[in-house]
Amino acid sequence: MEKKLTLRESLRLGKGWNLMIFCILAMLVTNAGVNDGLNIALPEIAKGAGLDYNLCLSMGTLAGFVGVVMMMVIGKLRDKFGGRIMCTVLFIIFGLTFNFLFLRADNIVMYAISQCIMVSCGQGCFYLCTGPMQSNWFPKKRGVANGISTIGANIGTAVLSPLMVFLLTWGTYKFSLSVFGWFAIALALFAYATLRDDPKEIGMYPDNVTKEVYERDYKPLENQDTYVSDWTLKKIITCKEAWITAIVPGFITLGILGVVTQFVQRNVSLGLSMNQAVGAMTVAGLIGILGSYTIGFLDTRLGTKKACMLYCAIFASGIIFNLLGSLNIIFVYISIGVVGFSLGGSTNMSLSFPASVFGVLDYPKVNTFIFPVNYCIGCLNFLVNALVMHITGSLAGAYMVYTGLFILDIVLVYFTEEGKWDKTIHPELYENKK
Repeated sequence: MEKKLTLRESLRLGKGWNLMIFCILAMLVTNAGVNDGLNIALPEIAKGAGLDYNLCLSMGTLAGFVGVVMMMVIGKLRDKFGGRIMCTVLFIIFGLTFNFLFLRADNIVMYAISQCIMVSCGQGCFYLCTGPMQSNWFPKKRGVANGISTIGANIGTAVLSPLMVFLLTWGTYKFSLSVFGWFAIALALFAYATLRDDPKEIGMYPDNVTKEVYERDYKPLENQDTYVSDWTLKKIITCKEAWITAIVPGFITLGILGVVTQFVQRNVSLGLSMNQAVGAMTVAGLIGILGSYTIGFLDTRLGTKKACMLYCAIFASGIIFNLLGSLNIIFVYISIGVVGFSLGGSTNMSLSFPASVFGVLDYPKVNTFIFPVNYCIGCLNFLVNALVMHITGSLAGAYMVYTGLFILDIVLVYFTEEGKWDKTIHPELYENKK
């Protein structure tokens, strides 16, 4: 795609919109069971089943690390059966677990198992199945596709809590909230009916280009279906770029979770009322919808490397504005907008940055290592917040740590060569297999 990407061209995704719709709704439903939705669902479950709320909440960390192990399994199953089949199976399992284990948990073991299954299925589906599918469908529009597909997380932040409160007026939580479980199963059927691992299976070329453009510019992708990656686990773990492409989005994930999970309490400590702070999260989520697309657009327009450094700088500035909130409340309001804008970029870079280094051919294989490492780093956010709170007595110290990590990310990305292991850019790598 030699001409500069325009807004109109970025939205011309053809039948790839089926994949975008699935990603948006899949992330929204996933967050209903493992992230934003817990604000409403978990208190109801804990109260209804007589469970300890804090103990249930801590199961999220356990589920995160169990999910890391399951990512390895899901990655291998995806290699064997394909992303479309795995999306279908994982969301059927997610929906059944949500309705018959999560909502009906009457002891901590049931609740813990439900969280482990839902985290594994939801995150595994998005990052390990639809992520590589997006690279297949949009090798050159990958950034903007990632930006659109991650909007579901921001929508979840904005609407899940009020939506669940509304649903609870219909009846008990076991009945009213089950709509999310049934919707997950409906999404699974949608995936099976409309998604394909290769756009050519339904008469479309990658990036929705014409046949002439494909034959001229996309020749290296022609053998993608029969391509077998030469990246072994030994080769991956001894590759510097594999670690960098795991650590950079890992620090981003750690920072965003560390900031957002405590954003309400932090802003209350800076002078906002509880209602204002909760409302600020809704506003941040809505702004994040714009942020997701904008970061994705910049990813495609400027290149992933520049976009990633710019994104980290924007998020760091948002945290700094929040730290300055102790001097003047206006800085708090500015931070809400900037942090909100940055919400979607985390998931975008988790998908796009590794793909920009390893390319569409090897990304699915290498990502089975990169994403679990990324996810493990992100799971440390509760530990970082708790440790700094214990030492300093406030969240300001933790926010300073996250600012430092974003700055470190800028340095790491700057010294990382974009496309270094991409065989479509460097065909000579075919001849240097180890």
